[in-house]
Amino acid sequence: MLKIAVLGAGRMGQELVREILSSQDLQLAGVWARNALRLPQDLMPKTSVVSERLDAVVASAEVVVDFSLPEATPQVLDGITRAGVPLVCGVTGLGDADVERMQLLAQEIPLLYDHNMSLGIAVLKDLVSRAAPQLAESFVAEIHETHHALKKDAPSGTALALGEALARSLGRSFADVRRYDPAGGTVRNSRDDIVFSVTRRGEVPGEHTVLFRSNAESLELTHKVRERRVFAQGALRAARWLAQQEPGFYCMSDLIRGDR
Repeated sequence: MLKIAVLGAGRMGQELVREILSSQDLQLAGVWARNALRLPQDLMPKTSVVSERLDAVVASAEVVVDFSLPEATPQVLDGITRAGVPLVCGVTGLGDADVERMQLLAQEIPLLYDHNMSLGIAVLKDLVSRAAPQLAESFVAEIHETHHALKKDAPSGTALALGEALARSLGRSFADVRRYDPAGGTVRNSRDDIVFSVTRRGEVPGEHTVLFRSNAESLELTHKVRERRVFAQGALRAARWLAQQEPGFYCMSDLIRGDR
């Protein structure tokens, strides 16, 4: 039984707890929550720690899965440094300083960080990276994403990761070719540009489309999430895999390559 500590008791934290409690090979070591009452009664674990004290939650964990908030990331990384426990981080909206610190920490412990824990998105990034060089001569690229109305960051971390994978496969600087206007007036200045469009509505868990378009034809690669638990299932698959890895900075694409 692999012992997992869950950081955060919001929607994703609750999905993780459900998946762990229903699994045959995982054990819930603890839940880090500012308010234990956020966890529904049916998810209140009987034999694990629910606490606002990070060190108490990770004390007996073999892998930590973090879906808390960006503001908590420095504290989380402090705790992981003290505990020396592998970390799966799915927190969105992180700044460059947080990512750089994770990369340094990954020299000492296994650490997997990704904007999206869906295996489908990991495969989509791989497909985009292979398609873009073959289409670059006569196609332009667009990335469209739709999320629930409460999502704050735009474009989403997943959309940006798809753009980064696309630009990298073409040997381009993503910062130079990224085009997004929050007001919806994005203008393509060059054929090399990657144009983003963002929609926020309802309870959509996540939809992403990479569109390659020429004057004569178009190719769309689309991924849609029907249930939020897919992210929890992906994160726990990552936790199982990460527990077997050497120190390093990993993403979901490393996982799917390692599983082949």
